[in-house]
Amino acid sequence: MEWHRLDENDRIKKFYSNFTISDFWEWWSDGNNKVMEIRIKDYNIMRETAKRFKLPYSPSGVYINNSVQLKNVIAFVRDKTTMWFGINPRKRNFDIYGYKNFGGKDINVEEIKFIFIDIDRLKKKNSSATKADLMNCDYVAEKILEQLGREVWNNNYIKICSGNGVQLLIKLDFPIRMPEVEFKKSKIIKHKHREEDYYYPVLNEEFEVMKEIIRKGIGKHIMMFARKFRDDVGVEVDKACFNIGRVGALPQTKNYKYDSFTWRGIVAMRNEENTGLSDYVLSFEKDIKEFKRRSVFVKSRTIPIKERMKKGELREHKLIKFMLENDLPEGMRNNYLWFQIKCLLRDSKIDLNTNEFREIHRELEQKHGSLPTNLPNKKFQFDENIVNAFCITNLIPPLYKLWPSRTKYVDRKLDSFNWEHVEQATAALKLDSNTTIQEDMKKFKEDLIEYDYLNVERLARFTKGCILKYGEKATRYYVEYLFPRYFSWE
Repeated sequence: MEWHRLDENDRIKKFYSNFTISDFWEWWSDGNNKVMEIRIKDYNIMRETAKRFKLPYSPSGVYINNSVQLKNVIAFVRDKTTMWFGINPRKRNFDIYGYKNFGGKDINVEEIKFIFIDIDRLKKKNSSATKADLMNCDYVAEKILEQLGREVWNNNYIKICSGNGVQLLIKLDFPIRMPEVEFKKSKIIKHKHREEDYYYPVLNEEFEVMKEIIRKGIGKHIMMFARKFRDDVGVEVDKACFNIGRVGALPQTKNYKYDSFTWRGIVAMRNEENTGLSDYVLSFEKDIKEFKRRSVFVKSRTIPIKERMKKGELREHKLIKFMLENDLPEGMRNNYLWFQIKCLLRDSKIDLNTNEFREIHRELEQKHGSLPTNLPNKKFQFDENIVNAFCITNLIPPLYKLWPSRTKYVDRKLDSFNWEHVEQATAALKLDSNTTIQEDMKKFKEDLIEYDYLNVERLARFTKGCILKYGEKATRYYVEYLFPRYFSWE
């Protein structure tokens, strides 16, 4: 019987009791001498716990490094208050006084070892989760595991009932060690104007990138994938769960909430290997701001019939013809255009040893330089959006229909909008200097109202802001190609 269909007492007997605290520790630590943070809600109880078991502690929690310590802490605390565990292993680092201590900050994370996914009810209703709530959370968890299974990345995970939701820990095949940060000493005035030294971290670019690699990479795609279940089953993934210093529900403890408590426990565990998952996560390091990336969470689809390449007609294919007839900027050309051609060649089953392909390939290399012919892995598929991303970046008319999945027309009375409205606008909308044009359009779109004639004036001010930020040449391109499609369709 499925775990979420059982009453809590039966769930404890038939599922939670199958996994001991030692099982959990061995799975989490891999038998290594790693440090786990145990977050305890009540500070006085936390400090008492640390002193009783002679454990290091910080304002956020106590720190253990073996299963015996974990058992002791759980037994002492679980009938008193709520507890959590640090998802990733912790390490000592400098505090403001210049001493090396444990802590709950990102600089105290030793390595990224897990992808943590926290699935919860959309509406809490100020009461504990029902069986139906837990069923819906488990449904979304299984859908995420199913997607990961496309690359056989559901071989090593645990699923925890957090009391009112479901949490997944997906183990990387090898941990990603966090870069070290430097600390600087400065002065702070304390205690009747007396100066004291304090220390603060100087976060370098490498640390900042690695800190965000889960959230901005695979975490972003998980959020997009799970979003479609919000309306259907009233469940969402907590976007904060991808922070590397996050804590999760500690198994075999109680969650004190809504004037009562619910038990937390492991309902499923697998312990094989998610081969290639760490490499996939790290693949986002260099292009973390790319317009669109391939993802295991992008639904698999067949190649569109109109894009299939035919033997004897390769030269006439839209994308090959585009590369043959145009002098294109070098940046991103191979990754955005040639890579898409290789996906089409693979899926169209074109023989690369034919005279037809060799002749075209020779002409393309004469025009654009080296173009490797190794065909990509099947998890990468042709995507017209990536070709269009190259065009947009280089202000080239889009080769394909923009955002083809948006099919619903929304009348915002923008059909009459033209450059004269921009010239007549008296004010320019101030745009964030750190955003892309796609992000700017997305934010501005929230200000547009269906059937409202004033949208023309609003768009004119937005366009004037784009001129100040991107220049007139780029803005004229956006007005001609991006705005009509983006603002009139959902």
